[in-house]
Amino acid sequence: MNAARRGLARRLFALVLVTASGGLLASACADNESSLFIRMRIVPDEGCTTECSPDESFLTYDEVDAAYPGGYSHSAVLLVGNQMVQRGDSDVLRTETSRVQLYAAEVRILDNTGSMVGEYEVPVSGTVDPGSSDDPGYNCTEVLMIDGATMDELRTRMIEEESSAIEVVSTVILKGRTLGGQEMETVEWAYPIRVCLGCSGCIDHAPECCSGEGAGSEACEDLDAVAPTCPRGRPGVTDCRQLLTSCSEHLADVRSPP
Repeated sequence: MNAARRGLARRLFALVLVTASGGLLASACADNESSLFIRMRIVPDEGCTTECSPDESFLTYDEVDAAYPGGYSHSAVLLVGNQMVQRGDSDVLRTETSRVQLYAAEVRILDNTGSMVGEYEVPVSGTVDPGSSDDPGYNCTEVLMIDGATMDELRTRMIEEESSAIEVVSTVILKGRTLGGQEMETVEWAYPIRVCLGCSGCIDHAPECCSGEGAGSEACEDLDAVAPTCPRGRPGVTDCRQLLTSCSEHLADVRSPP
């Protein structure tokens, strides 16, 4: 074989190797995205306990009131599945490498026109075991679905547009790493959230009890307390003593342009 033919053969061989390796990489990426997935938004029970199981109750959208402190940002507990096969074997002293440790969430928030309102990455935690047989393994992780800066922007937009609510979609990509060192991530998961302004309940008491000076007095402390609510996807009730002003004055301040 002459030099020209040998050179051509080498180039063809290199092309075959690149093509083959590219196919393997594409296959690995596709496998990674299907191996780790977000199943649903879990609802804590009345005692604020969360069971990380696909049989638990779930929500299809959330509502948050940006007018009160409980709605200055918004988080949700997500159920995450791992479809990787188990690789550990005690008979041959082989450790399990298919467990996935979650470490970050990429979040994008889009309004009802598809325009991006916020984008950020936040740390998360949780280890998702591999499944058994055909069933995935599951665990939960809490994700900041709307951060404070984005909530401020949405609140300002509602005030400027004299709107009582705005619909957004929070999309999440979870990132993890197997105990074997392989990087994993979920496909983008979308979740609708209705952000409102003053749509939840607020309890007023006597003016002196809603002020900063009187809220701690014995008479005001003896009033029925508003029990803290679990973050269950719907706005809770606010007590004027938490605001150090009356509910109406607080809402008036919120709605006033900065």
